[in-house]
Amino acid sequence: MSSIHSTMVETLHHVFPQQANPAGTLYGGWMMNWIVTAGNLAALRLTKGPLLLASLEDLFFLHPVRIGDVVTVKAMVEYIGNTSLEVEAVVFCKAFNDEEKLCTRARMSFVSSDVLGKPMLIEQRIEPANDTEMKMYQYAREIREGRFARIAQRKQRVFDTNLEDAGQLSLCVHRLVFPEDAIYGNIMYGGNLLLILDEIMAIMAMKFAKGTIVTASLDALDFYYPIYVGNVLILATSLNYVGRSSMEIGVKVLAEDPVGTIVHHACTAYSTCVKVDKNGKPIPLMPFTPLTDIGKRRWAEAEQRKLHRMQRLKELQGQGL
Repeated sequence: MSSIHSTMVETLHHVFPQQANPAGTLYGGWMMNWIVTAGNLAALRLTKGPLLLASLEDLFFLHPVRIGDVVTVKAMVEYIGNTSLEVEAVVFCKAFNDEEKLCTRARMSFVSSDVLGKPMLIEQRIEPANDTEMKMYQYAREIREGRFARIAQRKQRVFDTNLEDAGQLSLCVHRLVFPEDAIYGNIMYGGNLLLILDEIMAIMAMKFAKGTIVTASLDALDFYYPIYVGNVLILATSLNYVGRSSMEIGVKVLAEDPVGTIVHHACTAYSTCVKVDKNGKPIPLMPFTPLTDIGKRRWAEAEQRKLHRMQRLKELQGQGL
């Protein structure tokens, strides 16, 4: 059996200009991609076989990461079920002449599978080495059990492919899934999808803000169905809520088999974006009032998510986020 710390994987990334927004800070999608990659590598050492990203818990970005900074991602497997693993990642950033800062903590769930996406039994187990690791183990198990309630309707959500409620301010993008989007077999890599999602949501946010935006957070995200090479991604994006300087952007992801004309709901994501000036400071957004019944419903739902988001952030900060 492995202890939690024995599973640790550490990755380093230098932030290049092509990974930054006009304000010179790292796009959140790159951070998400690096987090998933580190988590995948940590889990892979135990499963020694293909993995699918199943869920990503609430993710908050605490400090801007700038061009030239070095980002360190440390990931550990904290709990193993029959076919899935719970992984935590801690992310730090450091400029040349500055101290290392905590950027975010992330929790992910991966499913061990074959190259076709069928879940596979995991023989390896985690054995906490001390009281500290036992607390980490128990908390990871609590997160896992809490997720079960959230994804109870996953099988039904797969067939929720309606896009008629596009919303007042919306954007729909189609994208083909290429072989380079996959690592194992012909299933799209979750880290690559998160990179695409952040880009699409940023476009929607910039179109409304008419200025530079940064990703502040990503709500808990669950995958309902695998995305395969050759599928056509349908990314239906909408502006759901506008505050003083922040806004919520939602995107519903459908995966279409263009040959069999079968469509599945892969996931739905909600991101908070903030308008910033050239120095990265938040600045006011123009007012927005939903006029349609759909827009009003989305606004009300987004307000509830905002309350949950603020509560969740306080909980994480209390745990040392």
